[in-house]
Amino acid sequence: MAKRDKYILNKADIVKKSADYLSLIIAVSFIIIIARLFYLQIIKGNYFLDLSKKNSIRLIGIAPPRGDIKTSDGVLYAKNTPSFSVSIYKTPDLTKKAIEKIAQIISIEPSLIEKKLKLTPYYRSVLIKRDISRNEVFNLLFKGEINRFINIEVTPKRVYPSNAFAYANIVGYLTEVSLDDLKKDPTLKVGELIGRKGIEKKYDKVLRGKWGYKEVQTASNGMVIKTLSETPPKKGKTLTLTINSKLQTYIYELFKEEGLHGAAVVMRPDGAILALVDSDTFNPNYFTERLSKKEWEKLKKKHLLNLFDIATQGAFPPGSLIKPFMALAALKEGIITPNKMIFCPYAVKIGKYIYRDWKPGGFGKINLYRAIESSSDVYFYQVGMKLGINKIDYYLSKFGFGKSPKLFSYCTKGNLPSREWKYRKYKQGWYIGDTISTSIGQGFFLASPLQVALAFSIIANDGIGYKPFLVKDAKREILYIFKSKYYKDIKKALWLVVNGPYGTAYNARIEGLNICGKTGTSQVVKSSVYKKIKKLLKEKKIKPEKAIKYFPHAWFASFAPMNKPQVVVVVFLEHGEYSSKAAAFAGIIYDKLIQLKLILLSHQS
Repeated sequence: MAKRDKYILNKADIVKKSADYLSLIIAVSFIIIIARLFYLQIIKGNYFLDLSKKNSIRLIGIAPPRGDIKTSDGVLYAKNTPSFSVSIYKTPDLTKKAIEKIAQIISIEPSLIEKKLKLTPYYRSVLIKRDISRNEVFNLLFKGEINRFINIEVTPKRVYPSNAFAYANIVGYLTEVSLDDLKKDPTLKVGELIGRKGIEKKYDKVLRGKWGYKEVQTASNGMVIKTLSETPPKKGKTLTLTINSKLQTYIYELFKEEGLHGAAVVMRPDGAILALVDSDTFNPNYFTERLSKKEWEKLKKKHLLNLFDIATQGAFPPGSLIKPFMALAALKEGIITPNKMIFCPYAVKIGKYIYRDWKPGGFGKINLYRAIESSSDVYFYQVGMKLGINKIDYYLSKFGFGKSPKLFSYCTKGNLPSREWKYRKYKQGWYIGDTISTSIGQGFFLASPLQVALAFSIIANDGIGYKPFLVKDAKREILYIFKSKYYKDIKKALWLVVNGPYGTAYNARIEGLNICGKTGTSQVVKSSVYKKIKKLLKEKKIKPEKAIKYFPHAWFASFAPMNKPQVVVVVFLEHGEYSSKAAAFAGIIYDKLIQLKLILLSHQS
């Protein structure tokens, strides 16, 4: 009996202990649940609240209008107009089939949408196409299987009005940002437009503006129910250019009327550019939306995609344009004086090589004024040999040759040849013949029309060269200072080029306006080859369109008036053959400047 009671007591203890363990387990479990709830609702509450909101609330970016670009006379070169744009809202349930359907409606490749979506986080919108038609809007909104993924907005569309070809090289163009752009600048967004050339590129950040946002509530099918909050976008800064639109358009159309190719620069002596014209450009409106390969090839075939800007990127032998600068170097070194007479025969012989002047029989004894007025080559052959290439390189660099004018990042430096440059380039030494060619702006010497304009502005300013600029409120910056007591003499010689009895730029002469200038003709091929081509052309054995590539380039660089220069004008005619053509072209520009009152004749003395 005692054994049985003992057994009953032990069993009761076990039951009691089990109940205690169970209570403990329940208590611990309860504590864990409470702790978990505390963690989820208090510690991670905001996180899960935000996560849940993503199922019903969208954050939609609002693109800012890009800043306008207008000319000094108030003409808009770039503005914005309203248009429909479509964005896709990226969610995990966005299917490939839905993407293909959207792509089909708006006529783009599905791969383009997929590429943008890869760069976009979930629960965010990405712009996939601008300027869609009303019909496309209707089809997108009334397709139940896709409308919950899309958002249609009225957004600003970049437009370049009127004759955009006339100013495309100044304004530039826009394209959508690339993956490289996004890596370099985290403030950019997928689908955003960015400047690629000209003012659009140089001032991209100030033109962009600031994005706005709106928070919208959506139904379970993705449709927007209401807007909860909105931060409006901020328009980019409007830029006013120094360009005069009437002058810019006039010069561009003059190139077309005359059937000429080349560039013209019209600039104030302080660097403010009034016209920067390239005869062959493009329409920046082509680039606002992505061009297909077929469209690109079609435009290229029609020569409507000339993105290379001759005025700032083109590098050509400047020819006799550099003679005034050679003279300043020689005067500085005491090699010549303005009135010193130097005998100039028809040719100079160095070893077995003969370097001829352009005038048969030569010029005989002449001074600096006549040498520049008549553009004697032999005079400057002798000056160049006495200076030597090291000093030529040193002095001409003081006028901006061999250096970028810094208007745009892609402005050419041209080429100011030197011993070091030739050895790096060709692994060859420097010869006396190289110095002779350099002395008249031939051989390895290259410059752009803008570089030439900057160099002539230094003469106009008696030794100060300002950085060229296109935006009115740009800070004035001095790039070069070259002091000399001989600027008055150089100006007199340049005045004679246009107005003297032996001047080579008679065609540029304007009654009542004292223009100072210099003609330049730069060879493309050897004289013997050019003469052969001319003969074949005369005999009709070669077509003019094939022969023209062998013709020399024609230059005219100038400023006016002589005593108080108000403007610098440079004309470059690609394969223009005769510098007299360039001078005549410049004369027409000066007439227009007077007509537009951009030159005041009463202020010239």
